[in-house]
Amino acid sequence: MWRGARVLLLAALGLLAGPAVALDKKFNITIGYLPSIKGELRDRQGLAISGALSMALEEINNGTKLLPEVNLQLKWNDTRCDTVTATRMLTDMTCSGVVAFFGPEGRCHTEAIVAKSRNLPMISYKCSDYQTSTLSNFARLEPPDTQATKSVIALLRYYRWTKFSILYEEPWVTVALTLENHAKKNNMTVNHQRPVIEGFKCCEEKMACCAPGFWYQFIQETKNRTRIYVFLGSTAGLIDMMTAMESLQLFAKGKYMVIFVDMMTYVPKESLKYLIKTEDRGATLVCPKTNWELPFKKRAQSLLVVVSSEPEGSYELFTSKVRDYNSMKPFEFPLPAVFEKKFNKFVSIYAAYLYDSVKLYATALHTLIEEETTYKNESLTYEKLMTIATNGSLIVSKMIHITPFKSVAGMSIRLDERADSEGNFSVLAFKNTTVEDIKCNASMVPVGHFQQSSKEFPEYKSNALVPIDWPDGIKPEAEPSCGFLNEKCPKDDSQITSLVVAGTLAVTLFCALVVTISIYRKWKIEQEIEGLLWKIDPQDIAGYLGSGLVWSPSKLSLASGISGESKCCTQIFTTTAQYRGNVVRIKELKFSKKKDIPREVMKEMRLLRELKHDNLNSFIGAVVEPLRVLLITDYCAKGSLYDIIENEDIKLDQMFISSLVHDLIKGMIFIHTSPLIYHGNLKSSNCVVTSRWMLQVTDFGLHDLRCCAENDFIGEHQYYRGLLWKSPELLRQLDDPNGFVGGTQKGDVYAFGIILYEIIARRGPFGFATEPKDIVERVKRGTRADGEEPLRPDTRALEGAVDEYALSVMRDCWAEDPAARPDFPVIRSRLKKLKSGKSRNIMDQMMDMMEKYANNLEELVTERTRLLIEEKQKTEDLLHRMLPKSVARRLTTGEGVEPESFDSVTIYFSDIVGFTAMSAESTPLQVVNFLNDLYTVFDRIIRGYDVYKVETIGDAYMVVSGLPIRNNDRHVGEIASMALELLNAVKTHKISHRPNEILKLRIGIHTGAVVAGVVGLTMPRYCLFGDTVNTASRMESNGEPLRIHISPSCKQALDKLGGYVVEPRGTIPIKGKGQLQTYWLVGATEKAIQKRTVEGEERPLFCRPRRSPRLTDSRHPSISDVR
Repeated sequence: MWRGARVLLLAALGLLAGPAVALDKKFNITIGYLPSIKGELRDRQGLAISGALSMALEEINNGTKLLPEVNLQLKWNDTRCDTVTATRMLTDMTCSGVVAFFGPEGRCHTEAIVAKSRNLPMISYKCSDYQTSTLSNFARLEPPDTQATKSVIALLRYYRWTKFSILYEEPWVTVALTLENHAKKNNMTVNHQRPVIEGFKCCEEKMACCAPGFWYQFIQETKNRTRIYVFLGSTAGLIDMMTAMESLQLFAKGKYMVIFVDMMTYVPKESLKYLIKTEDRGATLVCPKTNWELPFKKRAQSLLVVVSSEPEGSYELFTSKVRDYNSMKPFEFPLPAVFEKKFNKFVSIYAAYLYDSVKLYATALHTLIEEETTYKNESLTYEKLMTIATNGSLIVSKMIHITPFKSVAGMSIRLDERADSEGNFSVLAFKNTTVEDIKCNASMVPVGHFQQSSKEFPEYKSNALVPIDWPDGIKPEAEPSCGFLNEKCPKDDSQITSLVVAGTLAVTLFCALVVTISIYRKWKIEQEIEGLLWKIDPQDIAGYLGSGLVWSPSKLSLASGISGESKCCTQIFTTTAQYRGNVVRIKELKFSKKKDIPREVMKEMRLLRELKHDNLNSFIGAVVEPLRVLLITDYCAKGSLYDIIENEDIKLDQMFISSLVHDLIKGMIFIHTSPLIYHGNLKSSNCVVTSRWMLQVTDFGLHDLRCCAENDFIGEHQYYRGLLWKSPELLRQLDDPNGFVGGTQKGDVYAFGIILYEIIARRGPFGFATEPKDIVERVKRGTRADGEEPLRPDTRALEGAVDEYALSVMRDCWAEDPAARPDFPVIRSRLKKLKSGKSRNIMDQMMDMMEKYANNLEELVTERTRLLIEEKQKTEDLLHRMLPKSVARRLTTGEGVEPESFDSVTIYFSDIVGFTAMSAESTPLQVVNFLNDLYTVFDRIIRGYDVYKVETIGDAYMVVSGLPIRNNDRHVGEIASMALELLNAVKTHKISHRPNEILKLRIGIHTGAVVAGVVGLTMPRYCLFGDTVNTASRMESNGEPLRIHISPSCKQALDKLGGYVVEPRGTIPIKGKGQLQTYWLVGATEKAIQKRTVEGEERPLFCRPRRSPRLTDSRHPSISDVR
């Protein structure tokens, strides 16, 4: 329905524009033309080729073969190479009844989409947008750059070059990708695909690629893996590339070939541009040297160029007609008379594309009309014509089906399935020949062409009369017969014998080396087992044996089972000592009788000493004595994880929790994959934290030795508390008096679940006050027969506050069935979200933690620095409010301020009539508040003017303009406009303690000369001196309430400036001046100086005293409140 309505609307527009049927019984339809006549596009073609369109229209309208019943009319406009302008013109033309569009030039995607919205056909003769190929209403007679890739593939296939490399400049990236895709379709191999930066861009932006050796690097990296190069880019880049290849002697033996793609039409007289650089393409190219020296000739013969084919037939006659039609209506682009006898304006191939576009459109429309009328035995109506003419998809589809057709340039044109012209391409090679305008006996000439067909790729046809002169007379191959690395050719017998002998010797030496290393390693292990490495001399331990427990910042909890108990405080100290200058942690294992260390335990100690991981507490060695063994490990200054969890002064945010949890997981993964297999005693007190906030797992291994040790009596409560991390199956095995419980990996997972609960909930292992013995018994009991669930920490309080995935991992870890518990790699994967948005670099996390948790020193310093900067800024602001900014800056830099004379400034004085009486009737506090409110309003107003407030004394207010920065004659206007606004503000200002009274402001203004300077050292003031100050004060004191009294000089300055309304007051006596004619300033006009817009309010520098704010940080409860 909508399509029928749109056709009727277009028909109505055609009727409004003129009669649908002319006197010759032809129906009129209008086509639109969008050329680029003016604008920034350097390659715009409108002035040179537009005549091709009018010539095509004349041939169609005057002929009888195409559209005999239709008259094509033209509407055109200059797009000026601007997308917005072109879109607006296209829309206007659409509304005026245009049914098809030709153009625009350059970029056309936006315009094509607009035309697509109305399904109107758009035929392009010069557009490079690849995206438009997907639009069903769009056809393109200029072949896009990607079409040349099919010809390149056909050339490669013809010469069986199935392996090649692509080098391309940045603007050709789409062409390079298309070429690579076509190569894959044809089972070809792209050895390399390398982008390069355009040479002029490199040098213009002073990039590294501007260096002469830039191309050498590209060729050096690829030359050993390729023989055929396809280069996509500029001719300057091509010449630079081939120069680099020539310098590397790649053309000397004729084994390399370069294929270049040029989308411009082949011009014989410019055929040497692929070999020789020239700054001026219009200048005659000259040969580099006579008789073509052999290196240059081989280089030239190693190049093939795929180029748009040269026009054929009577193309010169066509271009001559185009020039004539350019000067005729409707375009009328005549060549200036001074040039017309000397020059012929160049007509590019785009003229042929434009001409062919119109002819192909007319042919498609004619075919559709015949199908609709002749074949159906019906007559053509205007409505039927508009229905066909406005169906862009149908017309473009018909254009595809009626191709190929003969172009005016003499070639055959075919549109592919996307309505893109497949183009006509030829291959150029270096031959001995003579070309017009080139004074050389050789140049690049066509040696073959590509024949388009219904197949996806064209077929290359070589010219038997003009064969290619291959370098060294032989066609280069895509790959050497033995392969790029000689891998396809068998070696001769002598080489094989040498390789066998060398291999035998190498194997023999390797076996001897392996045996030697094995013997040495076994000896080394035996030495280590015997104690040469892990055994420590008691004399090397300082500060332990004679002094007992030594204080350290690390606090091991009562749950550790190895610490003494303190009854007076909550801090429990670990045992430390000095070993080789380092602080170490000592774990003492006591025995009731002499204990011999078994060989298996010695092996395990050697193994523990070799285990190194960032998240394992390093085992240094052991001191072995008859009745005790001292285990020496690294000392961690931050204590255990249990200490940190119990310390309420330490805030555990998500980043901190994430770091600790993932450190623990990484440590356990390492243990589970090591020969230790399991930990067996994992708990929060066996996780220590280094001074750099890295968690390390400790107290692993040596289960036989630890089991035989006699612990100090720690009480039943502490014994059972130490079992809260044991899994149910391990607790049940404790009931066997003859059994030994070392541990299992699933038991470690259970303990991890309890630790994860501790870290997140911070309420202990089970989170309530039940006795540890009862908890252990209920955990050991498991699921009862009555269906009661086994006891686990209560997570209900964490729901909502903790992410569900963390709770899920926690519950799965302490599952009753060990098989249901996940392994640590699975746990790490499921807890990855904990690290979401956090740095993966452990050093970054440590630094972040040090910043946040090392007593918050840096934050406090930053806060104090910020406060200091704020106070400094307040001080500067105060100084700038007391003195002009220019004067203040000089004083702060230690410079003196010399007194300065100003020829003309304007001074404002005001006071409040009746202020003395009001002060007497008010309290001092009320007076202060009143003046503060009033002058706050005044200060807000004067910010909008170029003025400087000199001082306020009581109710007196003094302002000046024109100093210290001169503003020509504007000073009187600034003061006048300000005074008028102040007067208006006073009339509406309410006195807080006397709201019914109206302030009676009295204002005086005078213009004259003054001297200004800084006076005083203790409290410097910027003061004004001169008779002008006295006169301005007299103007105020002799004025009247709510009026602005001005002097004669002020009145003259205002008249000169203009924009203000002044009334004469008359002659009055002025002290020190005698009789003086004065005036009233009563208003201003639009010409008066206007108030400037000032962003933001001027904040008060200091607030009234109040209680100091508390310095707190909710993120770090360790920061004390400042009270």
